[in-house]
Amino acid sequence: MDFPPFEHLRFYEGVHDVRLNISYSNIKGFTLGEFHKTLPKDLDLNWTDERGPPELRRLIARHSGVPMDHVLVTTGATEANFIANAALIQSRDRVIVDTPNYSPLRDCASGLGADVVPVVRDCRNGWALDLDRFRKAAGGKAKLLVFANLNNPTSAPVGREELRELEDIAQECDGYVLVDETFRELAFQNAPPSVAEFGPRMIALSTVTKVGGLGALRVGWIVAHPQLLERFKNVKDYTTVCGSSVSQLLATWALQRWPFFRRRAKDILKRNRKLAEDALAQIPALHGDVPTSGSVMFPHSDITVAKLAQRLLRAYKTVIAEGRFFGMEDHFRIGLGGDTQEFRRGLQNLERSVRELA
Repeated sequence: MDFPPFEHLRFYEGVHDVRLNISYSNIKGFTLGEFHKTLPKDLDLNWTDERGPPELRRLIARHSGVPMDHVLVTTGATEANFIANAALIQSRDRVIVDTPNYSPLRDCASGLGADVVPVVRDCRNGWALDLDRFRKAAGGKAKLLVFANLNNPTSAPVGREELRELEDIAQECDGYVLVDETFRELAFQNAPPSVAEFGPRMIALSTVTKVGGLGALRVGWIVAHPQLLERFKNVKDYTTVCGSSVSQLLATWALQRWPFFRRRAKDILKRNRKLAEDALAQIPALHGDVPTSGSVMFPHSDITVAKLAQRLLRAYKTVIAEGRFFGMEDHFRIGLGGDTQEFRRGLQNLERSVRELA
């Protein structure tokens, strides 16, 4: 195995002390005190259920519309992605990856020796999927088709009919469809359906991280057919075995009041989306609409993105995520879910930097 460097993560490791990071994809962080609860003194810190505590799995199952035996709790969606790939992919298998995309979704299969084929979306067509290109790339032998829904970094959705056709392509290939649904609920009333309802070839990943602003809990899950989950569990036995009982309890608390977290996210995104629309209207060198759903956007820049990112960081201590991390060098990612006052200042710095470089 030879995994490509996770360049996006390495970049963030170098800018942790930079206050204005307007590239993050999560909703504004939630704190322990905001739960208004006390950790029980008898909480077992020695062990927890390897598949996830029953109450947490029950909540995830109800949330996903599946039986409990379709749920495996993982240490974040990152582990979920890794163990699904490791259980399904062998060297030289063909894997089709939607592009642009979050790099672990693209690169994990590559690290396992797969033949990874990107299928690039067209920004001029609203980032819509070209399913004919996916079927052609699959060639009747793709082991895995990989997506994020909503897409990261564009927030473009994959709708019901497209998901049905992707299931058909997987059937033709005797393969599977892996969908990171971390951002799906951030379309709120317009959320696309979960792939969990489309049959045994469909695999859904998700987490409390993005909607809840609870990334430090590192609690995610896989929803899939029980036979697939057994294969995934066999790999998980060699990674984390089980999760943190503290984190999983806090995730349980969060899912018990999930409508609150959805409302909180919706309010933050509504405010910040308006700021982004106003800002982009004043920056003609940047192109692309602010998406009506999701927590990220991916504008095209007439200015060289590397120069723009460097200018922002060095002159204004402000961070954006370069498009090269997602497979498109002439775009960059902006996150819409952060603190509103910080987001406003970051956008002002973006406008200044573009003007200085134009």
